Formats: sequence, structure tokens, C-alpha cells
Amino acid sequence: MKPADLADGTIPSVDRGAEDEPRSEARPKRQRVLVALHGTEPASAAAALAMGRLVARTLQEPLHGIFVADTKLAPSDLPRLVGLPKYALDGVVLDMEAGDPVERIVAFTEAHPTAFVIVGAESAPHDGLGIGELAARTIERSHSPVIVVRPEETVSLARILVPLDGTPSTASALGPAGDLARRAGASLDIVLVGEAQHGPQVEPGAMAAPQYVDQPHHEWPAFSAEFVQRFLNTIGHCPEAVPTRFFLGAGEPAVEILRFASLLGADLAVLVWHGLASEEHGAVFQHVLRHATCPVLVLRCGGTS
Repeated sequence: MKPADLADGTIPSVDRGAEDEPRSEARPKRQRVLVALHGTEPASAAAALAMGRLVARTLQEPLHGIFVADTKLAPSDLPRLVGLPKYALDGVVLDMEAGDPVERIVAFTEAHPTAFVIVGAESAPHDGLGIGELAARTIERSHSPVIVVRPEETVSLARILVPLDGTPSTASALGPAGDLARRAGASLDIVLVGEAQHGPQVEPGAMAAPQYVDQPHHEWPAFSAEFVQRFLNTIGHCPEAVPTRFFLGAGEPAVEILRFASLLGADLAVLVWHGLASEEHGAVFQHVLRHATCPVLVLRCGGTS
């Protein structure tokens, strides 16, 4: 019997971590949370700021807002320029810059350790990713994790969806997602999508679901536990104390990611970008980013945080 035949491909088999005691860890160096304000609509800026405040509070790190203009401006001018009330920026360390917005965002993250860059998507975008030029270019250029928030989306961090394709390269980028989940007290829903060990080129160490499971009550739990341990904990450096569930996608990766995000009520979907829009990873990445109905955390494969 194929795994996909079990429960229509939605097979939770690992639900662990809530009872584990967190290990004592040295506090990492302080990292800023940066909200990009330039070029956003008021509703988009408000959503980005809300997510920025939530992430900064979760990480207990300072929240910075960056606004780029052609001429030098005073911080008191910013609420009017982005269409927000003055109190919306209370407590935000404002950086007023001149030049290209994305270049200044990248320069900020290179000059200061940055945990996450938060960017609001446009409500009527004209770019290929469906999120607007500022968000699209920030993803392309930034090596810090980027969270994209649409104007109509609410912000929460209770449940985080992590699609994996069974390759070590994808799993290796997950560290920021695992750390965010640990600090937020969130759970991770892992969904295995795609065929990692099929095709002409197989990534060393890739792992796909077994094609047949004769004793699902024995073999599937063993497989899912091994998968989570190897790809999430060992390669992805996600803390074992984070509650985790594991699911198997049964169809096209992009469709399955969106289906599970809706089915499980994901507050945040994680996408690992391999940097190539022309390959299969890129097609899945673009489709999910364009159609996701929850904020999306983009992690660059092989990038730094």
C-alpha cells in the first residue's frame, strides 16, 4: 500500500516535543528586526509593522524601520509619507536613508546582524512573484531571512508550515525558522513534497517516502521519525523541544503546500529559495509565493542569516 493511500496523503505521524525540556543555551549576539517601509501602501506598511513588532517581541530584539527617500527627511515626516498615524511608529528605531531602497536594505543587513527583514507586499503588484517590486527585489538581494506580509493578512506565530523536499540542501536553510518557532512557542508542521530521489540527478543524502508501506502502523512512524530527526534536527538545526507534526504530500508540490497551509491553518509558511527561477524549485517557489494566503518566510539556500 502506498503512503498516499493513507488518509488521502495527509498523514500525521510524529507529534512530539511539547513534553521535552528545553536545553540551556547561551544567548546569541543581538540581532535586529528590520521593517522595510519605502514604497509600501498604508495597509501594507501596517501589516509589515505588525509582523515586525511580533517578531521583535518574540526574539526580544530591537525593531528598526528603514525608509528611503530622494532627499533628507526628518523622522517626524515619515508617518505622513507612509500614510500611518504617528503612534504606529512608536518604539521603532527609524533609519532615514537616501538612494535605492533595496540597496540600502542590503547595506543595513550587511552592517548590522539582522534576524529578519519584514516587507509588505503590494495589493496590486505588477511583478512576476505577485508581491510587488520592493518585496521581490528584497528577496532576490538579501541574504537575511525575509518575511513577506500581504495587507489583508493577520499576524500570528502559533503554527508554522515547513515544506521539505527530502534534500539536505533545502533542510540546511531551516535554522532561522526553527529558532523563531522555539522562541515563539510555536509548533512546526512538516510536509514532505516532491520526489527527492528520482530523476537524472539525485542530491547525495536525499530521502523520499517509501513507495510501498505494508505495515503502516510500524513502517510509517519509523520513517517519519527518522526523517524529522535527520532533516529537521540534524541538518536543519531545529531544536528538538519544538513540537512537530509530519505530513506527506500526495500531489504537485506547489498545490500541496498551499493545500496544507489552508488545511492546517498555518500562520507562517516557510519557503527555501534555491535562487533559480527556471528550475523546478523556482517554479514551486513562485507559485506558492504568489498564491499563499498567510505570510511567507523566505530562506535562501546556502545564504547567511
